Amino acid sequence: MRYLTKLTFSFCGLLAVALISAGLAFWSARSAEHHLERSRLAHKVHQHYLELSSHTFQLFKQFGDSLLIGTSEEPSRTERLHTHKAELLDAIRSDIATLRATIAAEVLLVGDEEIEELQLLSRIERQIETLVREFTRIRDADAGLDPVNYKARLAEMFDRKMDAEFHALLDEAIAEEEEEVAETVAEVKAAVANYQRAAIAAGLIAAVTAVFGILLLRSALTKPLQRLLDGAGAVSRGELTYRLAVPGDTELDRVADAFNQMIAKVAERQDLLSASRDKLEQEVSRRTEQLENLLQTLRETEANRRRLLADVSHELRTPLTIIRGEADVALRGGDHLPHDYRDVLIRTREAADHTTRIVDDLLFVARQETGEVRIQPKEIDLAELVEAALDACQILGDGRKTVSFETTVRPAVVRADPNRIQQVITILLENALHYGGDSVRVRLDPAPGGYAVTVADNGPGLTDAEIGHVFERFFRGSNAALRYDGGAGLGLPVAKSIIEAHDGKIALTSEPGQGVQARFMLPDRPRLAIAS
Repeated sequence: MRYLTKLTFSFCGLLAVALISAGLAFWSARSAEHHLERSRLAHKVHQHYLELSSHTFQLFKQFGDSLLIGTSEEPSRTERLHTHKAELLDAIRSDIATLRATIAAEVLLVGDEEIEELQLLSRIERQIETLVREFTRIRDADAGLDPVNYKARLAEMFDRKMDAEFHALLDEAIAEEEEEVAETVAEVKAAVANYQRAAIAAGLIAAVTAVFGILLLRSALTKPLQRLLDGAGAVSRGELTYRLAVPGDTELDRVADAFNQMIAKVAERQDLLSASRDKLEQEVSRRTEQLENLLQTLRETEANRRRLLADVSHELRTPLTIIRGEADVALRGGDHLPHDYRDVLIRTREAADHTTRIVDDLLFVARQETGEVRIQPKEIDLAELVEAALDACQILGDGRKTVSFETTVRPAVVRADPNRIQQVITILLENALHYGGDSVRVRLDPAPGGYAVTVADNGPGLTDAEIGHVFERFFRGSNAALRYDGGAGLGLPVAKSIIEAHDGKIALTSEPGQGVQARFMLPDRPRLAIAS
């Protein structure tokens, strides 16, 4: 049963008790009013009967005195007697009229049981009128009677008419009214007792109903409220998995169900927040790692910049020193023979060419990094370009190293800058001939989206640490430092810049003692990085 229904029943019970109590109070008031009014009317009737008895006694005494004494010699006294009797008759008639009206009110209040009193009053009224007429007749006829007969008749009327009939009726009426007064007093007392008992019963019923309603509501509210308090305490402690029991469909059960739904949503939001926090932490960690990598890259870039400046200074200082030394040799002493000056100029020209190549390679790498490389592409046969580079590099082998070329595709048409691509092939061939073994193998193969050129030697190879730095400017491997000192360490960075400018890829693989494989791939339709 829902709490609203329980409250409705409780309030309806209390309202019913209140209405019953009000009805009982209203009934008690009306009943008390009824009994009081009946008692008042009974007392009033009794009082007027007593007054009627007194007035009739005085009237008949006046009649008796006037009959016994006779006519007075004083006219004034006789007149006063007549006036007094007239007043008494008016009082008697007034008493009878008042009694009749009062008894009629009793009939209206009580019922037909009071009609007998009206009949008795009518008999008394007729008896009074009879007595008054009898006294009047005796008075009028007293002149023709002798005194003995007159007194005898008067005594007979008093004995028979007044004592035996009138006073009996009057005493009966007075006795009945006294009995009715006593009865109304007893009824009033009984009614008061009933009212007291009814009030006590109504109070007990109201108290029992209130206590029952309070106990019912308390027993129905205590446990659900305690469950809600326990749930609120658990949530305040962070126990988001706590759920309230929902045994029914009362209002507090619905509150408990809404509480469970709210906690479920809070837990879901908490999980989302935790997941978002974890994701954010991962993102922060990733970004931090990226920043650290960028910082490391910046450090390496700064270190490379410093090393570049040092290497450029070193590389440029050597040819400049040669040029200056040759000039000093030519200027020292007296005049020299023409062929001596010619030798000096040749060596100076070679040093200047070496310096120019270094500057050109540096400029090309810098422009490629800034996106300002100038490429002049056209359709070329990559196989023919490789063969031309091989012919140009045969002299480097000095006849002691074998160079072989293999291909499965002819023609291998690509769109590229022939001079730059030939420069790349030449760089790879020179490295293989200078730092490799006695055999160099060149292959041209198809590759996904283009063609690949591989230059492999059987030299001492490179370590893993050296492979990671081969495309850095001015880096020279251990075999280069030991076997050839004419390079500047810019060949592979330049080759890498040229291949990437043609939207291609280049890589070196090696194992110590098993030579080096240099491989680059060119697409047949590259997206050339060209900028003015």
